[in-house]
Amino acid sequence: MKFHEHIIRASIPELLFVLTREDLARGIADFARHPENYIEEVSGSRITKAEVPGKTPGSVTFGREISFGTLKFEEEIELSADGSYHAHIDADGPRPASDFSMTIEEPEKGSLFVRFTYHEDREPPQKETHQEAQLNQLRRLAYESKDRSILVKILDDLVELKAHEAHA
Repeated sequence: MKFHEHIIRASIPELLFVLTREDLARGIADFARHPENYIEEVSGSRITKAEVPGKTPGSVTFGREISFGTLKFEEEIELSADGSYHAHIDADGPRPASDFSMTIEEPEKGSLFVRFTYHEDREPPQKETHQEAQLNQLRRLAYESKDRSILVKILDDLVELKAHEAHA
């Protein structure tokens, strides 16, 4: 079931360089390999399975363990040739299997957006209680806040890289 989806424009006002899809894809790939640099609550990560060709042409898949203090999750990550990111976590006890993806969209040249999508492997509730609805809304807001932070860090790193390249 799709739990949540939202889209964020990937732009910086008065940017001194053209942000390309390839730039954004490089930033997303760095996030995939080093999430601790992008999410404050992540205390560490490590690659657990080497990169192998993915399901789609030009994509790669690898295993990653991500740590939030003593809480650890094993994920399968896929980076697509178009810059898309997909993370899958298997079910664990009461927690259902879940998927998180980031997809670069460019409706017109130079106009970049990132779509964030969250899926959970569970049936939608027939009737959500008021408390469940509130909790789910808080989860959605937390996801959006985290996603904005990730994108801001990616863009900040790109600005720093481009400034360094311009002065080299």
